[in-house]
Amino acid sequence: MQTDAQLIRKIKKKHNKEAANELVNRYYMDIYEYVFRQVGDKENAMDLTQEIFILILQNIQTFDEKKASFRTWAHRISSNKVIDFYRSSYYRTRTKECSLYGEDSEEDIVELIPSKEMDISDIIINRELIKIVMKIVAGYKSEWIQIFKLKCFEEMTFEEVAGELGISEGTVKTRYYNMVKKIKMEVELHEYR
Repeated sequence: MQTDAQLIRKIKKKHNKEAANELVNRYYMDIYEYVFRQVGDKENAMDLTQEIFILILQNIQTFDEKKASFRTWAHRISSNKVIDFYRSSYYRTRTKECSLYGEDSEEDIVELIPSKEMDISDIIINRELIKIVMKIVAGYKSEWIQIFKLKCFEEMTFEEVAGELGISEGTVKTRYYNMVKKIKMEVELHEYR
């Protein structure tokens, strides 16, 4: 069996379709399951996973194995795509339609919010709340979103996030905890609506 590096070299140098197919097949379920956990919907997860692999193959020339493993790089692209999905007009329109036609609305989902003492990571694990949290996160500045994404989705340490973004660990912690505090407040506001 060829390594990821061997497959990627074949794709970069020869645009080898067999190598591309093997790489996609190797990581498809991993990426799909990750995306499904974030969006909580099979159809959207399938569509996003397909778009993610198109992006991966279009941008494979920029992949640098010295900076990250292929899996980490692919998950980073996936995280960005999920955030884009929650920022999209399609998602906002779909959310409004669900409310109009009696499907799960944000108000229904809010009833499932755990107690206020629960940690933000516990809230995110609860799939029903992902939509609310991601809608809130999508409204923040991109550098804050990066910190949140790396810490929560990629489970990096504060030190790793600081290294990745080229800022101090103290800045990362301050921004992360400020964002968590604001997210908790906004989630609590949803509870009382």
